Amino acid sequence: MSEAEIVRMSREFYEGLFPKVCPNCGRRYDTLRDYIVASQRLWPTLNYDMELGNDKSPRPIGGLAMANCLCGSTLALSTKSMPVSQTHLIMEWIRTEMGRRGAKQAELLDHLRDEVRKQVLAEAAGAVTPELKEAACVQFPDPAPAQVAPAAGPPPRQP
Repeated sequence: MSEAEIVRMSREFYEGLFPKVCPNCGRRYDTLRDYIVASQRLWPTLNYDMELGNDKSPRPIGGLAMANCLCGSTLALSTKSMPVSQTHLIMEWIRTEMGRRGAKQAELLDHLRDEVRKQVLAEAAGAVTPELKEAACVQFPDPAPAQVAPAAGPPPRQP
């Protein structure tokens, strides 16, 4: 599979995880774009099956992409519910690219996350046509931090 196909598959899966609500403050993220814009990304993206060397498991554990809500609570997007066939395709692509690029697993997981993020933000800004979306993973700058709406009030104090 091509990188563009892997990014498209990942994006479609993550878009299906919304809406999502912060369990701490109740902030609602209606779409993947809302989540990307209003949360603070945390590193690194993890895949437990690959970490355990069990990337062909018939029952994958999955992976996590974590971010902080504006209130400071950690949120996670999990691939636990991703269809096994898709999980295996993505892990096979990562294994292949690790050898081809000489990259580490975490670098490739974060690269895929970055590509999904860039695509979502670019489309929201009207910069990507459907043809371009299909063609490849395109590099677009992130919006300036000033474009993110501030929280309604200060975050609650942590005990």
